Amino acid sequence: MSSVTSNSPGGESGSEAVRVEHGDDDGPAPSHAVVEAVAGAAGVDPIDLADEAGILLYDHIDLEALDALVASHSGADLGVSLSVADYEVSVDATAVVAEPVR
Repeated sequence: MSSVTSNSPGGESGSEAVRVEHGDDDGPAPSHAVVEAVAGAAGVDPIDLADEAGILLYDHIDLEALDALVASHSGADLGVSLSVADYEVSVDATAVVAEPVR
């Protein structure tokens, strides 16, 4: 089960940073955490990310390569940053954070 945390006032999604933990036994794969975090930051359901927010993640990142990269660095320092549409996304060994570009 993933853990989604919004840093916006009142806990509203769509305007501030969203953090999604990944990688433990119950958490999603890093690629799925990216989907959840970007969708949370955009204020849409992950299944509706392309239709409602117009964001196709495969236009921005190879999600399978991201999973492989994170898996190959388990237990090590890892930091990947990328821009996805109007969002900055940071991936580390345990979580993904997506936030709107200001």
